[in-house]
Formats: sequence, structure tokens, C-alpha cells
Amino acid sequence: MGIDDKRYLEPIPEDELHLTKNVRVIDEGGQTLSAFYAGDGIEQLMTDAQGTIWISYFDESNYWFPNPDGTRSSGFAIGLARWSSDGGQPWMAPPHTPGIFWCDCYALNVGSNVVHACPYPDFPLIEIDRHSVRSNTLNPITRCHGLAISGGEIAFLDQHRTDDGFRWEIRKGHRQDGAVTESHRLNLLLPHDRPPTGWARGKIGRDGTLWLHEDGDPRHWYRYEMHS
Repeated sequence: MGIDDKRYLEPIPEDELHLTKNVRVIDEGGQTLSAFYAGDGIEQLMTDAQGTIWISYFDESNYWFPNPDGTRSSGFAIGLARWSSDGGQPWMAPPHTPGIFWCDCYALNVGSNVVHACPYPDFPLIEIDRHSVRSNTLNPITRCHGLAISGGEIAFLDQHRTDDGFRWEIRKGHRQDGAVTESHRLNLLLPHDRPPTGWARGKIGRDGTLWLHEDGDPRHWYRYEMHS
């Protein structure tokens, strides 16, 4: 953008910013319906059944918020935002979740009716519908990189290095008395009982389904079903 770092703390006239329209909505015929600026540090982008766009952000995210006088001010720790398909002013999670710091949205599940997210560093389970934040549940299961949910049952993806490679693990839990309680763990293996050779990427959560692929191989996706 050509803006000196020292000026990030002050409002900047919009015509000086030259913000990139980095989200583009395309119809089935390949025609662009809309394009808009959605900030930097995008981690995941998913749409729901109504065509609403949900974007999660990692810890280096920033967004230039519009001001009434034609300037924009920089904001950080965006975490999670909801956009209409034509852009416009977004709904952002941080102002609607007092006491929760959205440094990074580690896990996101965009379901048929509600959205669930786990923000870093405290990993609470946040439930959101089209109107408001429905619940904020204490969650002791940290390092959750992916999320599948079916009713009160929850499956968190955990992953880490081992002496001989990588381990993908599902940590099962349920919501009870305002908190998540872990019940058991499952080691995830790929077809033919093959252990993964890299980190799990993609991590697309849709209700009780979690889609994953191995790092470096985005053409082969694997599906975890909570009740399969």
C-alpha cells in the first residue's frame, strides 16, 4: 500500500490506501458478481447455505475500517468476520464477544444453521447464528486445528509431530454445564491404515463432517464423519 508503518496509528485518507479487492464472488457462468476488500491474513473462507461469506483470520491479520470522514483506521486481531455476498460493512466477532481475544481463529465450522469457532489463545467454543452470538463455552481442549459438531457432541482435530512423522488425532468431547468435557481420543489414519506424512491442511468443518488434505497434496481430500 505504500503507507509508512508509523502512520498505521492514524486515520489514512481512503484514496491513499489503494486497498485490494481480495474477495471475488463469481456465478455459475464464471461472471464476477461482486468484489470487495476483506483485510489481510485470511486463513479460511467459507459460505453458508444463504450465501453469506465467513472469513477466519490468523494472528497477523489487519483490516482498514472505514470512518465517516472518508478515512480508514487500521485494526488488528480480527479473528472472524461475516460478509454479505456484495461486500458492505462486515459483522466482526471481537466486538460481539466481550472478554474473548481473537488473536487467531484456529478452528471454524460453518454448518447448516450455526457457525462454531475456537479463537486462540484460550480456545473457547463460540456459537454464532445469523443474528448474534448464541453461546460461549469454556473449552479445556487446546490446540484444536479443526472442528466437527453434531448436536452436543464435538470432535476437535489435534495434530503434532512424532519421532517417525506426524499424528492426526480426534479429541472427542461434549457440552455439559457450560463447559466442554473431553471423553476420548482417536488416532486418524488415512486409507489402507497409512499414517499421514505431513500436517493436516484445509480443515473445512461442515456440521459433523471435517474435510482434510495432507500438506503439499491439495488434490487429495479426506473426510472424517462423526457418526460413520
